[in-house]
Amino acid sequence: MNRYVYFVILFLALGKLYSQKDNIIELSLNDAIEISLKNNPEIKTAMEESALANGKFWSEISLPQPEISLGYEYIPVNSGLDNFTEKTLGISQSFEFPVNYFLRGAKLLKEKEISENELLTDELNISSNVKRAYLHVLTKQELLLIAQDNLAIAEDFYKKANIRYNVGEGTNIERLTAKVQYIEALNNLEIQRNQLTIALAELSYAMGYGKDEKREYQLTDTLGYVRYDFTFENLVTEAYLQPILKAEELRVASVSAERTLTWLSLFPNFNLAYFRQTLDGNSDYYGVSFGMTIPLWFMFDHRGKIQQASANVSIAESNLKLTENIIYLKIKNAFTEFLNEEKQVQLYEKEILPQTEEIYRIASTSYEAGEITYIEFLQAKQTIINSRSNYIHTLLSYNLSIVTLEEAIGKRLM
Repeated sequence: MNRYVYFVILFLALGKLYSQKDNIIELSLNDAIEISLKNNPEIKTAMEESALANGKFWSEISLPQPEISLGYEYIPVNSGLDNFTEKTLGISQSFEFPVNYFLRGAKLLKEKEISENELLTDELNISSNVKRAYLHVLTKQELLLIAQDNLAIAEDFYKKANIRYNVGEGTNIERLTAKVQYIEALNNLEIQRNQLTIALAELSYAMGYGKDEKREYQLTDTLGYVRYDFTFENLVTEAYLQPILKAEELRVASVSAERTLTWLSLFPNFNLAYFRQTLDGNSDYYGVSFGMTIPLWFMFDHRGKIQQASANVSIAESNLKLTENIIYLKIKNAFTEFLNEEKQVQLYEKEILPQTEEIYRIASTSYEAGEITYIEFLQAKQTIINSRSNYIHTLLSYNLSIVTLEEAIGKRLM
């Protein structure tokens, strides 16, 4: 019986262990972006708006519904419809000036392209948000490792300080200082764990998951330094091909087509009709009719619409120029920030980190040999911890500057 219980407990424990492993999902940056583009509600809305523009195209270029009519005339009073003298069965179709349909179709195609480019812009913005969230998780993971190393060092020296104090080689202030450092290291480790939990939640939200999705991720990419060789001029050239600018150019073309359509509204609309007639029982008669509208009041209605259309063209052209200026400014600022962050990363890798590593190595050896006090060693330890933490934040800033550059030019650089 005891053996049976033992195996049941072992089976449940192993099952729980494997289920926990199954719930942990390996996640690369590209995987996170792909998931977000499938799940994010904003993308789904943008896709539906694109489909809406496609549906609008077909509805706007179609002709009005034809009209079928059936008429009975010259029926004696107090008689039924069968006593007609003349019966007319007709079908009529109205339509605008033919050129209007071609212009309207061209305008609607441009609006469809606008929605497609806006969708691409939304995809880029969502990808940027995922990248930022992913980078923040990587940063918090690195800071958590530093906090764990700091705790291990603080715990080790707290134990050594107690031993030194008990054997009479250390002072009480040294022991108390080591204890305070150990408590602070414990507290900092807890803070870093909480911040990592928050960063993971924000990454999950950026990928389009809500409160019902409970997943654990193991990020496969690392926070590192990748060197780029692009120039400011190349970035500007790339930027003027981006979707948001293309959308503004298409918007100018769209409102220009609308202005032309407004001018063409001065031309008449037409109506064609065919009649099959029965007169005194003889059905060998037919008739046709042709009509058109006369824009008699063009000085009022059409004049106002033309003024509005012309103003919309001017507004669209101004918005296009404004967008070009904003893009140029964003690229200039983002490129300057990128160069500055790159210099900071190189400074840490070539100068600061190697020197602080050497300082800590010398301080550790000297403290073990009794050549320096614990306070002096503490300063060296604090220096290397601060340098490592600052280096991680510098890497984060560098990679975030690349994301900002990508947003400015409307294209992925990685």
